[in-house]
Amino acid sequence: MSVYGIENALWQASMNPRKAQLFREDAESYLKDFNIDDQERAKMASWDVRGVVELGVNPMVVMMANAAVNGPAASMSYVQKINTPKTSAAPQ
Repeated sequence: MSVYGIENALWQASMNPRKAQLFREDAESYLKDFNIDDQERAKMASWDVRGVVELGVNPMVVMMANAAVNGPAASMSYVQKINTPKTSAAPQ
């Protein structure tokens, strides 16, 4: 797991509009330069915010990057995704 790599990618997208645009337009291209594994890259590219936070990434960094990349209107989507209960396996 590469929490630092994920947070670095998200932070840079939050602080640099050109990087946010690249993330929005071609997430795979943007994420290739960061030290993250394929599973982490897939979660980030699909904006699985709950999954990224469950990896140990700071939720505020995820929220800031989500707004920077997807626009302020995406904030409600972030809140809904982050508050969706984790699916668990059926009881045995």
